[in-house]
Amino acid sequence: MSIIPSISNTVENNDGPYTVVGGGIPRRHAYASRQPSLTVLLLNRGPRQYRGKLFQEICSLGSAEVLSLEQSPAPHNLEILSRRYSNLKFLIFARKSTIGAQINTAIREANSEYVYVLQGDMKTNTAASLPLPKLAETLCTTPVFMDNQGKTIPTSIGPVAGAGRIFDTQPRFPEKNGTPSLIPWDYTGIYNRTRHQNIGGFDPQIGGSWWQKLDYGMRAWLWGEEIRTQLSLKISYLDELPMEDLSPGIGYLRFYLKNLAVRKDGDFASLPVRLIWLLLFSGGLSLRAVRRQVRELRHWVRVNRYRFKKDAAELTELWDWSD
Repeated sequence: MSIIPSISNTVENNDGPYTVVGGGIPRRHAYASRQPSLTVLLLNRGPRQYRGKLFQEICSLGSAEVLSLEQSPAPHNLEILSRRYSNLKFLIFARKSTIGAQINTAIREANSEYVYVLQGDMKTNTAASLPLPKLAETLCTTPVFMDNQGKTIPTSIGPVAGAGRIFDTQPRFPEKNGTPSLIPWDYTGIYNRTRHQNIGGFDPQIGGSWWQKLDYGMRAWLWGEEIRTQLSLKISYLDELPMEDLSPGIGYLRFYLKNLAVRKDGDFASLPVRLIWLLLFSGGLSLRAVRRQVRELRHWVRVNRYRFKKDAAELTELWDWSD
């Protein structure tokens, strides 16, 4: 018989069943005094010893709730960790899903309004001293990133108009507080839970992580939300930098239809038919698949047509690194 002082519930949602194991703070707890000021969400990447150190560092904050995302089967040391840290919970996913889908699920489970997403191969300074009113104004507050040699990485991503008005991105070093970015680099940053849910979270149907993050960030900026850097937040990679796959694929096509192909006309946005059929020449999709994507995303744009504050061309033209 297990003697873990924990909560264990199996939950079913659109991303498949997952099990919640651990102490933590019961969801919708009646006592506001037990509400955590910050939820730290650890993604399952990197050697176990890295994450063990992160558990120790973050759980010692006391005021933070910690959610660790795991893939079934559960890690062998789950019982030990559950007994050691009362504010640690594990979310164990029964089947493989995208990183963004798992983040969406974890943010729904979080008891705090602010969720700090970290990869398991990172080292962070404490975020406990961040002023919460500042976090309330931004969808996602991103840190400054350094490689395993201590060198700062250019992780603020901005839009540029490439040759022939083709959309492209460029990286920059974050030079001041509030430096804007199109994406939360490596999914990492402090998310405002309400704002995240209001824009629909990450699109679980986009498989490539680069296009999933870019879809999330573009939608945020096009709908009037912001992703900005806080210089006092610092992240160091403990291992080599992960490589991003930037090659276009089905994920890119979905990103294109939801963001780049949308045109703003007056108070509302639309998806012009003439741009949609470019999908036929992109490769990788049958005519039947294209039609299915077109129907779904034309409906999605129509439902959200009044949420677009600008389109991709206007966002690129007005992007201001000094803002």
